[in-house]
Amino acid sequence: MKLAIVLVLTAAGLLAVLWGMDVQDAAQSLAAFDWRSFVLAWSCYWMTQAIRCWRTRILLGRPVPFWRLMSITGIGYLAITVIPFRMGELVRPTLLTDEGVPFGEGVAAIFMERLADILVLLGFLLSVGFMVELPPAGIMVPTPWLPTPETDVMAAGQRLFGISVGGGVTLLLALTLAGDRALVYTDKLPAGLMVRRFVEGARRLMVNPLNMARVLGLSLLVWVFTLIAVWASMASFPGLPSDLGAVVFTWTLTLTGLAAIPTPGFFGGFEAMCVAALTVLHADGDKARTFALLLHLGQFAFTISIGTYYVLKEGLSLRDLVKRSASRQV
Repeated sequence: MKLAIVLVLTAAGLLAVLWGMDVQDAAQSLAAFDWRSFVLAWSCYWMTQAIRCWRTRILLGRPVPFWRLMSITGIGYLAITVIPFRMGELVRPTLLTDEGVPFGEGVAAIFMERLADILVLLGFLLSVGFMVELPPAGIMVPTPWLPTPETDVMAAGQRLFGISVGGGVTLLLALTLAGDRALVYTDKLPAGLMVRRFVEGARRLMVNPLNMARVLGLSLLVWVFTLIAVWASMASFPGLPSDLGAVVFTWTLTLTGLAAIPTPGFFGGFEAMCVAALTVLHADGDKARTFALLLHLGQFAFTISIGTYYVLKEGLSLRDLVKRSASRQV
């Protein structure tokens, strides 16, 4: 039932974005698109994948083989992409247990990754106003499921990610300062061992500022290569702006939608936020819709291809991995 509801919302989101699009105009835009830009884009996606593996290895503090991390990362991001509500996040910690990494430590590493990503995204959200002239009323998108019919996504994103960063940093400081006294109580819980491993992993990272600086630097580097990929696609699509401010603004707003609307494959939310950004940049509506779908499908195809390759290579079942991670029998 939950999956059915999510799929309906996904379809509704896509329909709302693509409704009324001129198919002939979209076909003409696609015919004029330079498809060779996908070579550069996919090369950048490969680089982001490798950087994420390097970042995970630093966070784990263990000599997990790099190519094994490539496999784990590919499968993990496949799970995150195709499974709603980001329930695939625990697939990577589950696979890491096969390399001798306690489940709690794996969860701590993934938590730190996400915190670093959100911190970088928050920085870009706060800076885009200096790159692009924003509407005085904000960037309003329809939100019929909320008490207000429209929401300023820039302001909402800044609040959401600000609270996430503040809450995450507060949690890590509390874990570092609490010492073993708090673990005396958590050890009595059914998941007490996982909590202990999480705390130990988080403490190890918190007491090493150099590693934290490396993690933040690598997180920023992931953004750099992703922005190059987005720029390659925007510059090759007729009628769209492709200056630095436009690229940063478009991708920042699109990522905000991905975080807020975790539908399967992120379809619906991705297109809605990308179109909203391009509309602010005065792009033609049909071209914005066509490009949003094209950009999304390019990224989606990369994630699915890499993840599926590693799943088949290792003879794994994604469904079994999700069940295993949900039950935490690791």
